[in-house]
Amino acid sequence: MGAPVIMCGKTEAVGTDVIAALKPEFDAVHFVMTPEAGAAQIPAILRGEQEVETNLALGSHDYFQELVAAILGGSYDDAGTEVMMKASAGIHRIPWLRPDLTKPGPPFGTPEYSKALVQRIKVLLAQLEQEGRMHEEKFVLY
Repeated sequence: MGAPVIMCGKTEAVGTDVIAALKPEFDAVHFVMTPEAGAAQIPAILRGEQEVETNLALGSHDYFQELVAAILGGSYDDAGTEVMMKASAGIHRIPWLRPDLTKPGPPFGTPEYSKALVQRIKVLLAQLEQEGRMHEEKFVLY
């Protein structure tokens, strides 16, 4: 199983594509669709709780390993990201990845969109690991 991450996205359809493309390197253990849900659910996962309330089937729900990152989709702005990060502060330090929306890419919702995002995510996570920055509690653009 891959390294555990949390996925935050606006739609289950894109979330499904991204989660599949992250494998085998990463296991999306949980999927969050709103900053408010993330502010409630992510701290519980970071604390190692095994029962996390959700009505979504996306994600493996395998909460037994420590998370390595939270990955946010393009619908999460600074304010939404801040809500989740503040709720999770100091529990277990992880990087919060957000897409750089200034970079050109395929149209939202297409399979190519998901593949392009995942490629950028994998490159950034490998870079953070190599630089010893996987425990920095801040957001990083991919």
